[in-house]
Amino acid sequence: MAQHSNRNFVTPAEESESTASAELQKLATAKNIKAISLLIRALDSPLRIEIILALNERPHYVHELVKLVKSSQPLVSQHLKVLKTAGIVDAERQGRQMTYSLAEPLVLDILLLALNAGVDTSG
Repeated sequence: MAQHSNRNFVTPAEESESTASAELQKLATAKNIKAISLLIRALDSPLRIEIILALNERPHYVHELVKLVKSSQPLVSQHLKVLKTAGIVDAERQGRQMTYSLAEPLVLDILLLALNAGVDTSG
């Protein structure tokens, strides 16, 4: 049985891993790392995730979100500010009220990846 100590081919899995590694190296700038950290911190709240899921359905006024997530208006507004700073939601003034919408739908993919990565959903 011959052993191949020096192989001259790359498997598809190795090529994919190499491509992913190259993409990650592009991300490794201080600015990008800070932006990624901000995004991840913004997702580190069950209430903010509830807000994101509500906004995935359609844009909402703050008072609607307060009812949907069953929290106080000041608390919901505080969480919306965090999501807006992270670029996850947009805000638009309509008269005396603010309407919030999902600015970055790809955040839903991040939530699904987290769920599929083994997040314990049992309790």
